[in-house]
Amino acid sequence: MSSKNVRSKALTIGRILRFALGVFFVTEVWPVYMDVTAEGVLIRLGWALALLLIYLLLHHFILKFAPKFNSIIGAILAFGPLLAVFFVGYGGPAATGALTYLAAALLIAAIRGDGGCEVMSVPALFTGKHTHLACLLFSPIDWCESKFK
Repeated sequence: MSSKNVRSKALTIGRILRFALGVFFVTEVWPVYMDVTAEGVLIRLGWALALLLIYLLLHHFILKFAPKFNSIIGAILAFGPLLAVFFVGYGGPAATGALTYLAAALLIAAIRGDGGCEVMSVPALFTGKHTHLACLLFSPIDWCESKFK
């Protein structure tokens, strides 16, 4: 199963839930950005950019070296950097940066109709190739929705 040719599609319910959760996270981080200085905004966006770079490297690694990587273990590993940044910086700029990245990833996944791991939708936007990793929350919803289609 080549990850270059396989792109799971999120159907209506999965897309709506991804979009709704993305909008929710935007409403959570927007007031923070309105209350901090320009330096605070740049620090938070720097954390989000750092996560983007980590996920671009992970995306490249999975596509090039591990095309048969177990999708569930991959999903757990894919959320590792996001959760690490969020919990290490809980309540601070790092947590806001992590939520910013997650909000953007959810919205991009919803708009593009990407199934699977939404944190990998941002790198897929840049490379045009989608990884086969599952999402712990949305993949079961996508699977059930495709079975009832």
